[in-house]
Amino acid sequence: MAQLGEVFGIATSIPKYTYVDRASLDKRFRYLLGRDQHIVIYGASKQGKTILRKKNLPENQCVTVQCRSNSTLEQIYVEILRQLNTQIPTEITNTLTFGAEGKGKVSGGMNIPYVASGSTELEGSGSVEKGSERVYEPVGIGPDSLGYIAEEIKRSQKRVVIEDFHYLPDDEKKRLAFDLKAFWDNSVFFIIIGIWAEQNLLTYYNGDLSGRVNEIDVQWTNEELQEVLRQGEEALNFLWHDSIRQGILTDANQNVGLLQRIAESYCFEADILETQEQRKTITDLDALDRCRRKICNEESVRYRQFSEAVSRGFRGSESSELKVYQRIVRVCVEALDAELCNGLNRDVILARINESGTQVRLSDLSAALNKLDKLQADRSITPLIISYNPDSRKVQLVDRELLFYRNYGNPTWSWEETENG
Repeated sequence: MAQLGEVFGIATSIPKYTYVDRASLDKRFRYLLGRDQHIVIYGASKQGKTILRKKNLPENQCVTVQCRSNSTLEQIYVEILRQLNTQIPTEITNTLTFGAEGKGKVSGGMNIPYVASGSTELEGSGSVEKGSERVYEPVGIGPDSLGYIAEEIKRSQKRVVIEDFHYLPDDEKKRLAFDLKAFWDNSVFFIIIGIWAEQNLLTYYNGDLSGRVNEIDVQWTNEELQEVLRQGEEALNFLWHDSIRQGILTDANQNVGLLQRIAESYCFEADILETQEQRKTITDLDALDRCRRKICNEESVRYRQFSEAVSRGFRGSESSELKVYQRIVRVCVEALDAELCNGLNRDVILARINESGTQVRLSDLSAALNKLDKLQADRSITPLIISYNPDSRKVQLVDRELLFYRNYGNPTWSWEETENG
């Protein structure tokens, strides 16, 4: 007997009853694992990017590193080596000097990069003693150590997975993109997973990766989403009325995470908590309205934070003084659904901002757009809601729940409060 939580809802585990291999992505991903290329899995948030990887590459076959907005390349490499239990022997010569006061100092120098010498005072008395001991410390990070890191990864026979690549600072993205070419030369191939909407982001940072990266764009069609609902109906032994099924599909905006969330909420409202003994058709449209309100209430704090925090921009910056970020957010929020999903070009955003009566220079807008992802990460807006692609020069919606919230949440945005205040 299936339980509701096993059938619908957002979880970190692979769906037990409603996993759909859309467009044969499983087959393609497994094929690419055997190719001498890096793999990039990208798309909007809550589209099953990590689940696709987990389904076809179990945790015990990979080393997974989560990126944060303040992560550095050095930290990423140290974490990889830590998970591989990699250590190298280094000799430390300890010099103990004890004087009449009974205090001494111990100093040690380690001949690995980025590790400083240290000293500690000790209580005691006696004469000078020298000795050496063999200790183990993580290998240092530097250009000369990439080959060593590559050999350690190959020795482990695991694949390195870099999750949430989009949170990395732009400079670190570029550095990693250049190192990926060096890893490729050493026959080590990474899997990069991130939230963005268009292909070729890595080759934008390093053109040498062209032909050395294969990309998987995780998207869903309505037919594939219908299959998720059908499998759920079968597992829980019930049927949705066509109008309810279509309502859920429309609300999901081709996002499987939102679809799963709405479906779980609806089943809970309809008291379908486990497999039903007798199949029946569910026709309660009011339950769908209650689900919409409930989800919007849950998301209202996050979108309010997005509106207020991102609109303020970075403290003391020229873009913030000009309210450039607020104007970017406003243009996006007021754009049509199709425009947001397809991407708003930088020139279109500039034109709409200037049409409002405030003149913003292209240079100021470009500077703000290039830091748009970082600003959201710094303000703890997770997952990202909108993202700027410097290659295509487009801002695209990567959180489809914004469309849902905009339709049913009756939101008040920060600039509306200012105008009405």
